[in-house]
Amino acid sequence: MKILITYSLIFVMLFCKAQQILPLNTSASLASEYSYFKDLNNELNQYTGLWKATIQDKTIILNISVQIKEPIVRFNKNFFRDQLFIRYEIKENGIIVESTLNKNFTNDIALSIKSAYSENNGSMVKLLFSGGNCSVGIGLITLKKINTTTLSWDYHPGTTTRNDITCPPNLDYNIYLPETENLIFTKQ
Repeated sequence: MKILITYSLIFVMLFCKAQQILPLNTSASLASEYSYFKDLNNELNQYTGLWKATIQDKTIILNISVQIKEPIVRFNKNFFRDQLFIRYEIKENGIIVESTLNKNFTNDIALSIKSAYSENNGSMVKLLFSGGNCSVGIGLITLKKINTTTLSWDYHPGTTTRNDITCPPNLDYNIYLPETENLIFTKQ
């Protein structure tokens, strides 16, 4: 019996590692695989809810939620992270031109917006937009918390054109998200 307990302890020590829980802004490059980047300081909850902005003839609605312990891959290692996830709707002259409010992102990540990291104790968060068809519009979105009811939006697409070789010409390649700085959203 003593030998069985000894072997069991050795097995547990060698093969079972406790999951490392780290703050959101910890670099994944130095973290051990399967670490969990957790929102320990409640930085993400201040962004949740419905937000609305108007620019020119467009009305943009953001539905921001927190996803808990989402699997991610960085530096060829598997991790878990708490993150913001944005679904949105854009109306132009009152007509919906793009909406992900009811989109199922399980098998298709096009048009998804997920947080990458936060800065300044959560007063600013950087998000990655996957882009639309052929990743057109892929880019970085920055949200800055102004106060409890307003936030600022900056969006800079990295790719604004399609590849004529691998992207069929019959798809919609418009970027509907507002490509601007300091667009003010108000909590609804």
